[in-house]
Amino acid sequence: MTDKSKKSYLLQLFSLPILNNLEDLSVCTHFSKKILYRLSKFNSKHYARFSIPKKSGGNREILCPSLEMKAIQVWILRSILEKIQVSKAATAFRPKTSIAQNVDQHLGNQYVYCLDLENFFPSISYSKVYTIFNTIGYIPHVAHILASLCTCDGKLPQGAVTSPALSNIICLRLDNRLNAYVGAKNISYTRYADDICFSALSDSRLWGIRNTVKRIIESEKFVINKQKTRMQGPTGCRKITGLVFNKDSYGVGRKKKRVLRAKIFNYISTFTSMSPDVQLKTAQHIHGWISFLNSVDSQGCQQLTKFSKIVFNQAVVAKKIDPAKIPAPFLKVLSR
Repeated sequence: MTDKSKKSYLLQLFSLPILNNLEDLSVCTHFSKKILYRLSKFNSKHYARFSIPKKSGGNREILCPSLEMKAIQVWILRSILEKIQVSKAATAFRPKTSIAQNVDQHLGNQYVYCLDLENFFPSISYSKVYTIFNTIGYIPHVAHILASLCTCDGKLPQGAVTSPALSNIICLRLDNRLNAYVGAKNISYTRYADDICFSALSDSRLWGIRNTVKRIIESEKFVINKQKTRMQGPTGCRKITGLVFNKDSYGVGRKKKRVLRAKIFNYISTFTSMSPDVQLKTAQHIHGWISFLNSVDSQGCQQLTKFSKIVFNQAVVAKKIDPAKIPAPFLKVLSR
């Protein structure tokens, strides 16, 4: 079997579109060859760049693809990337997975060892992306075009439609190696994007894996963020991907609930002094938090919803607020 035949077989095996040249890609995507060439050749010109502050300090660069680039990336995502299997340990960027499911896999364990991969998306190079497309069956020329459409300045852009799925595919070997190593030691492992977590019944097991884990991660060309590496036990506050974790349960934590409770109270108390724009944006913010809380702590969500109704009804009775002027997002909070 020739190399070309092998690649064609792989594409058919994974039910992936057969692409032998730019013409085939043009037919499948309904983009002209000229547009596809321009997008792949001059990819950096088709992103808007802006920065957002990091919680830990500094800024994170976000690259927002143009409408044309986004459209072709959506096609690549739906037609190719979503058909490629990734590790079950990868709990982000997959259908029917969430932060809650990431924590679920650690329930029952007492000790947690968490670490963070530094500059996660930008640390994934064009060559890694090219290798993925070539390995799954695309000839070098087509693999180059696809990789160029998914990268910018030679790396995976944070903000591209295809970046999350590609990161999981590229991390498959990392996930498998770490899972095999710690699984034999009765240690649980998950990775939520750049957030890696191990848990066990005893801290000695976790202390014993650190050096080998570091070597495996570095051999896969990732860098550990030393400032975000932490060992947590039952005597302190344990967090996994932002959720406060106990042996048999998890949630957003008392502090976060108190903050949200205060926001709800202040929103109702100062509603009439806000501009309509601020009223809407604050309502959307509160609704988003309540929805998230419901997904990870339904009991806590019910308590806050009940509190919202009590404070709101008191304000209505005192004629301090007009129910007809309440934005729809906050009405959804009250109607839970």
